[in-house]
Amino acid sequence: MNGRYVFPLLSAVSLLAYGGLVVIERCLGTLRGQATAQTIALYLLAFAVYLVALVWLENGGTWSAVWAWGTGIGARFFLLWTTPSLSDDVYRYIWDGHVAVNGFSPYAYPVDNHLLDFLAIPERGLVNHAWMASPYLPSAQLLFFLTALIGRHPILLQGIMVLIDLGAALVIAKLLEFTAFPARRLLLYLWSPLVIVEVAHGAHVDAWMVLLTLLAVQASLKQKPAGRHSVLAPLFLALATLTKLIPALLAPVLFWRWSWFQRLLYPMLVLLVLLPFGLGAGWGLNQELNGRGLFGAILIYSSRWKFNSGLFFALEQMLGGGDSIAATTSAKLLVGFLLAAILLLVFILAQRYRGPRATLRLAALPFMAYLLLTPTFHPWYLLIVLAFIPFLPPTAGEDRRWWLAAFPWIYLSGTAVFSYLAYGDPAQVYERPWVRLLQWLPTILLLAAALCSLWQVPPPEGNKQAPLR
Repeated sequence: MNGRYVFPLLSAVSLLAYGGLVVIERCLGTLRGQATAQTIALYLLAFAVYLVALVWLENGGTWSAVWAWGTGIGARFFLLWTTPSLSDDVYRYIWDGHVAVNGFSPYAYPVDNHLLDFLAIPERGLVNHAWMASPYLPSAQLLFFLTALIGRHPILLQGIMVLIDLGAALVIAKLLEFTAFPARRLLLYLWSPLVIVEVAHGAHVDAWMVLLTLLAVQASLKQKPAGRHSVLAPLFLALATLTKLIPALLAPVLFWRWSWFQRLLYPMLVLLVLLPFGLGAGWGLNQELNGRGLFGAILIYSSRWKFNSGLFFALEQMLGGGDSIAATTSAKLLVGFLLAAILLLVFILAQRYRGPRATLRLAALPFMAYLLLTPTFHPWYLLIVLAFIPFLPPTAGEDRRWWLAAFPWIYLSGTAVFSYLAYGDPAQVYERPWVRLLQWLPTILLLAAALCSLWQVPPPEGNKQAPLR
């Protein structure tokens, strides 16, 4: 086949897969339950096209920004015409925004509290864990509030998240250019089926967190002494942390690129924003675990919830099984220690390797560690890792074994969709052991292979003790 037709053909098949998801949702009213098998099949078709496109481009295929962006935007546009059903988080977003617009703190009362009955809207009955107040932090709440000023339909949040996600893709493209990576690596994010489905269909607020995190890294790489980026970098990271706490894991990487002013400004901004919300609705750190207050729902999430985990599950089983409180507690302490050790290692490596490429690669490590060790793993948790995957493979003059660092996460992004089988019966969540093995065993083996191989690869000269930019 003539090479100039390959990209258009791949684009067409990819869009056909996403169009199929729209048809299924329109016909059956959902993408899970009775539609789960068809959803997985079409997702895997999109993933297969994604892999073929990556291989073709890496082996001499002609990169076309027009086809890449056109297909990425088109796929997202298609899924805007589906109603979120793989996850019902969007209804919590709508409720939180609705409550805030009417002058109430989303942290003060659980969704089902009778004091909020006069604010009842249809979406209230669709919120999961309605016995808790909101688990989402103030930066996310700002987004929900602004959206609620416009309206309450899920498509509004889907559209806003898509625009935010495309903004993140644009930042990735700029970072690829800044660090002299091939432009074609953008496809790793832009065409990722997981990114497209979880943002355009699921409307997950993680897209907002990803954009802010990328902006924080971009500002850190481009900053000059006393320039505007010196304020923007900690500001963006603070806003990302105030969406979900996970971006705080980036602090050990950026520490060496920041001045003491920035190192102090970041936590101060976080605390200053949290303070009025905590004082107004309570901090939620009491022993009752009633889900109220700023951190009440987050505390329940971190102490009680477990789903589809990787290494945490293996450790828990070795220590006595998931039914043992002692085993669960010990496993959590152990993964906490492992995460702290990895963050310390990243902190040391970030001090030694300060080049822009090294910073981008090291930025992925804390998020990878978190996903491996967390007791709860949903597909959209991968968004933050996938945003840094384009910077892992090699550029000109680098060892091709750097691709091994990306393979585990590309694989996991393709198989994470099987976790939706747990919701095949909407009335009862059932985790299938083979799904966990399918997702995590190859991922961990690929990671082990990458570590063994990359351990022998000398770091690129341009990354070692490079001057700050």
